[in-house]
Amino acid sequence: MGFNNNGADLFLKNFIKQNIKKKVDREKNCLGINFGKSKITSIANAKDDYISSLKLLIPYCNYAAINVSSPNTEGLRKLQDPILLRELLKEIKNLPDCPPLFVKIAPDLSFKDIDKICQLINDEEINGIIATNTSLNRLGLENTLIEKTGTLLSEESGGLSGKPLRNKANKIIKHIHNIDKNLTLIGVGGIDSPEAAWERITSGASLIQVYTGWIYKGPRLVPDILQGILKQLNYYQISNIKEAVGSGLSWKN
Repeated sequence: MGFNNNGADLFLKNFIKQNIKKKVDREKNCLGINFGKSKITSIANAKDDYISSLKLLIPYCNYAAINVSSPNTEGLRKLQDPILLRELLKEIKNLPDCPPLFVKIAPDLSFKDIDKICQLINDEEINGIIATNTSLNRLGLENTLIEKTGTLLSEESGGLSGKPLRNKANKIIKHIHNIDKNLTLIGVGGIDSPEAAWERITSGASLIQVYTGWIYKGPRLVPDILQGILKQLNYYQISNIKEAVGSGLSWKN
């Protein structure tokens, strides 16, 4: 799917055209905006790109996801380097009326690199982490033949998404929660069932996102996940889902 879009200016025009209200009118809804530098923007000019995009969209978003991990935008992942990331975060969080900020990280980082990012996020008082983006690793599917192109998955560029990411993304959520239980985590990657959603929450995610699962399971996936989570809460006699976050409780059929 990639990170394809026509830029923040057109995005804003579409918001206005669709009569999407500004965040002051959105108390019962939550709109997050995921943004990153353009392919044609150099790393040296990345800060200006991020800032100009968010400036336009701040009035509409309840939170912003700083995407430094899309594998489909050349050079973007370099911004996960702690020195470059610190510089970027300092500039963004100084914007007037800046919304809560989350840093979206790659699943291909080592735990050591993730620990450095966690420390940086605490130092800069960023609200949390979204884990994870798509993977450049083919996760055991290297020799899978793509019928439409006749090529192997190992020959394809870009990020792998969906079910193959589930275990790796979940391990990263669990790792981050274990080292910092106060950090707000949004879990994403391979969540395509109530069980996968429950697993991510009990590993430490306070919120979850679905992308590829939505395509394969359709809009019914969301109410299915909600009903599945409610059944687990009832089974364990938990009155508030916050008690399940990071609990390690297993899925019960």
